[in-house]
Amino acid sequence: MTLDEKKALVGAFLARCNAYADRQLAQYRGELERAAGTKALELTDKIGHWTAYRTFNEHAIGELATTRLDDWFD
Repeated sequence: MTLDEKKALVGAFLARCNAYADRQLAQYRGELERAAGTKALELTDKIGHWTAYRTFNEHAIGELATTRLDDWFD
């Protein structure tokens, strides 16, 4: 497998992870609209974590388009 193929495979995996994160975020945001008190705080925390996870994946996908991570594929 070439370096470009490896990077494409990892990028596709991260894109699928983000699609899953998007579904989770939609679910938690929907629940948050009906939540109150401690449950609302828990959902807000989950939304923050999933958002950070998604943002990190986007950053990694962007780095895969450069040579910055190429040595990780040795």
